[in-house]
Amino acid sequence: MTTSVDRRGFIRNASSFAAAGVGCLTYGSLGSMLQAAGRAGAHQVLQVPTRPFNILAFGDSIMWGQGLSHNLKFATLVKDWVGANLSGRAVTLQNLAHSGAVIQTDSEDGATGWEGEVPSPYPSISHQLNAARNDRAEIDLVLLNGGANDVKITHILNPLNSSGGVGEVTRDVVGGRMAYLLPMAVSLFPNAKFIVPGYYPIITDDSSTEAVTVLLAILPLGVLALPWHKQQMIANCSAFYAESGAGLKAAVDAQNGRTPNRCVYADPGFSIYNGYGASQRCLFNVAESDPMLNARKAYCTAAGQEFDPLCAGASMGHPNVKGAEKYRDAMTGKLQGFLAEWQGLRKLFACVDPKPVIGVASNYTVWVEDYETRLPVTATVTISAQTFSANTSFSHAFGCGPSETVTSEGTRGKPGGTVTFPGGCEGIGITAPRYIPLGIPTRA
Repeated sequence: MTTSVDRRGFIRNASSFAAAGVGCLTYGSLGSMLQAAGRAGAHQVLQVPTRPFNILAFGDSIMWGQGLSHNLKFATLVKDWVGANLSGRAVTLQNLAHSGAVIQTDSEDGATGWEGEVPSPYPSISHQLNAARNDRAEIDLVLLNGGANDVKITHILNPLNSSGGVGEVTRDVVGGRMAYLLPMAVSLFPNAKFIVPGYYPIITDDSSTEAVTVLLAILPLGVLALPWHKQQMIANCSAFYAESGAGLKAAVDAQNGRTPNRCVYADPGFSIYNGYGASQRCLFNVAESDPMLNARKAYCTAAGQEFDPLCAGASMGHPNVKGAEKYRDAMTGKLQGFLAEWQGLRKLFACVDPKPVIGVASNYTVWVEDYETRLPVTATVTISAQTFSANTSFSHAFGCGPSETVTSEGTRGKPGGTVTFPGGCEGIGITAPRYIPLGIPTRA
């Protein structure tokens, strides 16, 4: 005969139930069960707070997503990924990056009022950080890049410059300035995780010579395309990519030394086939009709840059839709390690009353509570293909599979052995939104 009790009675009499063989699965001890007695009635259910998950993005045209509509930018794609993995929790994104932004601030720094598609060194990325929203303690993730405009794209692509010179400037500027910027950002947003995406080699061995010639012609370099120029541009781009990646990663590693497990670096993983004018390019070409072309022309006019071809055609060399997706994949791969913490999964405490008896139909109750508060949790109990509600009585007959006998061959003339393994029995699975699932095994 099964004795039926309410939750308070069950907890209060836990010692006698334990003596009778009540099956419990818990992270705590029987003493903690007794301490929980009388805290709250079964009508009270724990409500886990679910404020929005807030993301901020700071940086240059790469972070802004030059040429792409909002839904196609990799910052938005990262936000969508976070939302898909934090089921039921709202996710917000504010992208304060803009085209042309530099890391280092100076006396001319300040907001321009121009749209993000219009190239401008100001507001600098340092200024962007300081101008961010006030509820900084509630920022959960920061996307942060920068440094290319401090080096200057024209310096990188100018075939009259040496790859050694480009590498030296990149090493000093990108690594040095990010090493200053990242600690400032981390201190401003004390509870946020940070991801710093890297750059990519713009011109590669697979870049079309024709496409490179057209690009060289539109840049304000005063250089006529010659046969050897492409190879020098490839070398310069390779030097920038290598040194910028090393500098950004070093800044991230140094910051993790100060504030562990806060920052990650993500290389977008562009191959030689993904560069400008390459066979599987992930970058916009010169004069390509990107999604923001018409809007950007209007923005350039409003900013007094209607006659500047580098404003209207500012998307050239920036990640296209495929490029944004590669950035997303690289970044979300790195952010995967933070998911459990962001999901805020809590631990459950669970007991089944009475102890399951195999093959005998009986009434059972699976009591489920929050591990820390001992408040009851609305949970689903699953046994094979059947589901029941936690903290309410249900009828079930637990079953086990047949036992299995395994005979092994002897070695070196010795006789073999026979081992019998008991058949697997139905277990009790417990799931609840935003909790780590639990399982209660049963035995014959």
